[in-house]
Amino acid sequence: MDYPITKFFHLLGIFIWISASSSLGLFMIYSTRKETGCNQHILRNFYRWMTNLEIAGFVLAIFSGLYMLHLLRYKFDIIWLNYKLPLVFGVILPLEVLNFWFVNIYIPKSQDKLKAYRRYDLFNYLVALPLLVISLLIVYFAVVKP
Repeated sequence: MDYPITKFFHLLGIFIWISASSSLGLFMIYSTRKETGCNQHILRNFYRWMTNLEIAGFVLAIFSGLYMLHLLRYKFDIIWLNYKLPLVFGVILPLEVLNFWFVNIYIPKSQDKLKAYRRYDLFNYLVALPLLVISLLIVYFAVVKP
């Protein structure tokens, strides 16, 4: 697969990751604070399904990004990538692993679903702003290429 096609898949993965996490995540935060009339059990199950779609987009972005590095024969000689990669692998990847754990292991196996969802909500509240700032910084590096 050549570089432009790989970059297409990389951007597709990023779009899936960002769109699935941002819009529904904001709605979930809103629906836990205000009465929406929605069945919370159905809503949360759908949110867990969408979170897996988000994670699939993230995995696509990671693997296509790594393949682009291979195609570029990257040897830490591209300065902006030297800034971007530690943020992706040191911050965002661990948060997505935790997200996967919450959605696919912790919540489904929990005896007290309400408590499990409260912990997951807390996790989402704590990581939302740092994740947004770091994601914008990564986009800045990718576009401006300092």
